[in-house]
Amino acid sequence: MQRPPTHLPRFRYRPTTVADLAQGLELLPAWLDLEPDLRAALPMLWERLIQAGNLSMMSMEDAALPAHQRIQAWGISMPVATATVEAFRLDGRPDPHLSRRIYRAMLDGRLPVMTDRELGVANARGELVLFNLHFSMRNDDLSDAYVLGVLNMAHEVFRFGHRGFNLRAMYYEGGVRDEPYVTAAGFPVRPYADPAAQDGLPPEHRTLFFGLTREEARASLPGSTARHIFEHQPPLFRFSTSQRRLLWLALFDDSDEHLLQRLEVSVHGLKKLWRGIYERVESRMPDFFGASVGEDEGKRGPEKRRQVLAHVRQRSEELRPWIEG
Repeated sequence: MQRPPTHLPRFRYRPTTVADLAQGLELLPAWLDLEPDLRAALPMLWERLIQAGNLSMMSMEDAALPAHQRIQAWGISMPVATATVEAFRLDGRPDPHLSRRIYRAMLDGRLPVMTDRELGVANARGELVLFNLHFSMRNDDLSDAYVLGVLNMAHEVFRFGHRGFNLRAMYYEGGVRDEPYVTAAGFPVRPYADPAAQDGLPPEHRTLFFGLTREEARASLPGSTARHIFEHQPPLFRFSTSQRRLLWLALFDDSDEHLLQRLEVSVHGLKKLWRGIYERVESRMPDFFGASVGEDEGKRGPEKRRQVLAHVRQRSEELRPWIEG
């Protein structure tokens, strides 16, 4: 596999955009073993998922490289409803090639994406299950220092993209070559229904099933990436769907130009969203902003934004839907 040229890497990560999907298609792992029609349909499906929200689709890039080569790794995780967990036997011994079959079910309309309300209810009840469809790197040679740098960033991305949920379990499918770093992250290998089901397949097309439940995670001390995402407490502010989306995107680029484009709102609409966030924060915690905001009208907004973003960056539960009842 071709290695990046010698240079000083500028690693960063951010939510995947529609413009990234062509590179994402290039990076799909061989073990997915997709049928041609499914592979051709994936960009449209991914675009739909990006627009729907409520999933983690993150790109890890090296900004020192040309634009068409920047993405070095990416991954997709999604919440799955109880019916899906049962249909694919995620809590037990599933059949292999889960990710491919889940993609097919979504494409055929047999597996709807969870709504914000459904996700919020499952989250508040502690019944939420996440499934990692796939993670892949442009170069997976673990003897390469550059690749280890990408992998180190991937651990940070995984924590940031998944923490804050009230998880019951998280499951993960990967290839045989993924086992060293997935188990190092804290996800043990779990058995398939038929261990011999993949006999005869070339190694690059064989899959492994990984997973961790809340009980298993909390039986160990904090430290691993997988254990980290099971830390949780209820959100304080209970932001609306549009407010949470704004805050999530602003963590990666808080310029108004970027946010206007991604949220497809007017300047007035963006100001209204920020104002609603500040009002909600002050209604729940009147002393949140303190005296540091000052009296200068031109400084109050940016300073409030800075404080709110600093808070949600540390307290990811504020970015997750939460509906009691």
